[in-house]
Amino acid sequence: MTEHQGASTGSGATINAVDIARLAGVGRAAVSNWRKRYEDFPEPVAGTASSPLFDAEQARAWLREQGKLKELPLRDELWRALEELRSTTDPGEALITFAVGLRHFAARETKPADELDAEVLADDVSFVESVAERIAATGAEQEWLEPAVPEGRWAPLLRLLDRVLDEPEEFDALVLSWADRLGRHGGAVPSELAELMYRLAEGTRVLDPHCGLGELLRPAAEATPTGKDEPAVAGQHPDRQVARIAAASLWFRCGIVPRIEVGDALRADAFTGETFDSVLCAPPWGVKDWGFEELQFDPRWEYGLPPRRLPELAWVQHALAHLDRSGTAVLLLPAGVGFQTRGRRIRAELIRRGALRAVIALPAGAFTMLSASTPIVLWVLRSPESTTEHSDGVLLVDGSELRSGRTPDWQALSDLALSAWREFESTGECPERPGKCGVVPAIDLLDDEVNLTPARHLPVTPEIDVAGIRTSRGRFLDVLGQLPQLVPEVAPRSDPPAPSTTINELSRIGALTVRQQPGPAAKEETEGALPALTGRDVTRGSAPSGFWDDSGPREPIWLQPGDVVVPMLGGNLTSRVIGEERAVLGTHLWLLRPNPEQLDPWFLAGFLRNSANTVLTTGSMAARLDVRKVELPRIPLSEQHPYANAFKQLFLLERGLRQVQQHGGDLITTMIDGMASNALRPPEGPGNSDNTTGTVDDTHE
Repeated sequence: MTEHQGASTGSGATINAVDIARLAGVGRAAVSNWRKRYEDFPEPVAGTASSPLFDAEQARAWLREQGKLKELPLRDELWRALEELRSTTDPGEALITFAVGLRHFAARETKPADELDAEVLADDVSFVESVAERIAATGAEQEWLEPAVPEGRWAPLLRLLDRVLDEPEEFDALVLSWADRLGRHGGAVPSELAELMYRLAEGTRVLDPHCGLGELLRPAAEATPTGKDEPAVAGQHPDRQVARIAAASLWFRCGIVPRIEVGDALRADAFTGETFDSVLCAPPWGVKDWGFEELQFDPRWEYGLPPRRLPELAWVQHALAHLDRSGTAVLLLPAGVGFQTRGRRIRAELIRRGALRAVIALPAGAFTMLSASTPIVLWVLRSPESTTEHSDGVLLVDGSELRSGRTPDWQALSDLALSAWREFESTGECPERPGKCGVVPAIDLLDDEVNLTPARHLPVTPEIDVAGIRTSRGRFLDVLGQLPQLVPEVAPRSDPPAPSTTINELSRIGALTVRQQPGPAAKEETEGALPALTGRDVTRGSAPSGFWDDSGPREPIWLQPGDVVVPMLGGNLTSRVIGEERAVLGTHLWLLRPNPEQLDPWFLAGFLRNSANTVLTTGSMAARLDVRKVELPRIPLSEQHPYANAFKQLFLLERGLRQVQQHGGDLITTMIDGMASNALRPPEGPGNSDNTTGTVDDTHE
């Protein structure tokens, strides 16, 4: 039997040893050992001697009986079940079919167990056949979705229907995983951003001419009464499968049938001549072949021919062409569209005619298409025919700094943008928020650049805390005054060096323990995650900033006072003695736990920092330290203490210098801002004539 042949037993799906190891949360070697040790371990049903394949359901059953099956989150189970169909069914087609099945039960507010008897539920073949009949009947209501016909191998996926009906957001996550892994979607619009764009537009009939997976249509679809005859949401996408997945997803999640057309909206507009209350769009950015040559004389270009290398301005005019007299368009764009030279004529025309009403700068991470660091904005546009007496100006909102930790502060962003927009629409003004929002007259924008960057036109007056500055200055001088005391006295040494030993030898005789934590570490904080010390924390001397997923099979290694931690990677050698930090050891770190009766931790940390140890690093791509080869003097504990005290002083000096650099930099910036904004002034009198005695080299060498 060849490697990828299926089996006629069990579920029909096959998995290899690596898959089994993943299910159990162990390495592949453990699976090989189980095959030898356990007589009841499932026999291979396909593959080769060197790469056997096992029946997936038999393997899971064995792991479950042995207590070795690692329970996976629902989204991981969904993806695994989808992957098992890959050999016979395209995952995208399986997604559409699964969504139609979900729609069948959601519409009836039932689950498979409610509609099928016990005998059918117990047998995979009968179960799949019964669910397939229901999918076919529901799919007939929307024939263009073309759901597949499930067969026996679909049992693992279809048996997850009831759980997804309880947690429908897991289907959304599955769709995004499919799009991300296959590169079928330029970037997912977060639900919070989609909601903000919808509330800015406030339309009942919504078009997204590049709808992707339907994220921007979701808020309008959720607000549409079920059973409405005319579609309230419409979209277009060039990828037929993506368009069908968007339609199927909205049908399941919102209970309405959207009108989704297939095709490139710029080259083959499926809605020519139609207008809508709202147009919401996150068009593809930086596309070179968007139709510049064949669309030179297109009637949509009322504001000017879009530059070849700025296709986003084609989408802006496409959106305006589909607005009714009172409609609003909101587009998600890279900030460069608002200041690049090649687009200034169109920007100027949009402003002159009153079509561009607002530009809202978003915080980093609000949306990712090309790069997470690309600045992004929302453009809010209206039909020039809807211009009011309050329309002489453009509302600029700067929400770029509204973040909560590592993510955008969606509530603050929504409050700022919506309150400013509604006030502007009503009165032509906006709430007084210096540096955050303002209405800029059109004449002030129509210069040689027509730069629409909000921060450029919203000057910030810094809030100066005079008392706080004085306190910070005193604190800074206190830290600065302590530094000379931390510089240890040293004297030349003429006696021969003591015999040396290695970390490996010290570990062997029990003077210390060497440990490391295998990866991977958690990329973000999750429920139950533990704080973890990272290599960057050690290098920067900062508090633990990483996370450790405590739900996995690996036991965390808790740090203890007196532990010495050394990064494995990087050319600059550094070390850290653990104090009262409550954290676990992160990945890519060496942990050395000295026996306090034989080894002083500060003595150990100091010799680990020896620059001569750089010769012990290896690696062609990144320097990697083998700490076990590091040498240090073999001397009694009593003779270690003088070294330990000197090393400790130097480590404290290093920390003090970091504090001076950090607090000093903040103090300098605050003082300069205060004096430049007329909130502070230098002291008067002869004592202030010249304090720049040559104690600091100002030659910038």
